[in-house]
Amino acid sequence: MIRRLIDGEGAHQPRIAAGLDHRRRIRPGQLALAVVCLLFGMALMVQIRTQNRLRETPPGQSSSDLAAIAADLYDSNLSLRQEVDKLLAQQATDGQSSASNDTADLQQEIDRLAAFNGIVAVTGPGIELTIDAALRPVDVEDLLNEIRNAGAEAIAIGDQRVVFNTAIGGSPGLVTVNGIVVRRPVVFRAIGSADVLDRALDRKGGMLSYLRTAYPQAHITLVEREQISLPAYRGTLPVRPSAAS
Repeated sequence: MIRRLIDGEGAHQPRIAAGLDHRRRIRPGQLALAVVCLLFGMALMVQIRTQNRLRETPPGQSSSDLAAIAADLYDSNLSLRQEVDKLLAQQATDGQSSASNDTADLQQEIDRLAAFNGIVAVTGPGIELTIDAALRPVDVEDLLNEIRNAGAEAIAIGDQRVVFNTAIGGSPGLVTVNGIVVRRPVVFRAIGSADVLDRALDRKGGMLSYLRTAYPQAHITLVEREQISLPAYRGTLPVRPSAAS
């Protein structure tokens, strides 16, 4: 849904849910290695059986018969060796492909986390809500929660990116976001499914319905946008030390 300004994607708890798949999978390379081991075992069995046949050959057995047995052993070993080499080459190719896919998945996860934490600018479709009224901090906070609950993946109020520890404060008509005053009109921009966000916010009995009643003189507009750009968070996010440190 979201793309980084350079190549990104992101935030409010995007429905990433997923990230990397940590469930155990049997990789093609592992299967190839098992087949290689099986073929080696088969080659060893053939060689042992042939050697036993050679030992058990009666003294009167002609040299041509012995040569034929040895030739069969050579051909069998050569065929198995070629098959082993083929599978080893395939395993190396599969390993490189798997490593490349893992690297791409890891980079996508890093991009999602960066967008989720608000440390990178993001762009994507969504909605733009403009409210020209002397809103109270609690109104802004309730509206922010409603936008989050509607599935927004990244949100900004004014030029302030909303992150996990964003605080709403101030006084009526002088609201602060991240400690920065956001002046009228207050503009909310949210990236996500524009249609879903629009219907959730403009539903009967929702926050916009309440604000139109509480602020009859307010000018409120809600617009769907094909492209919205949100700035990166300008502050410093707290870092929790790991349990091992």
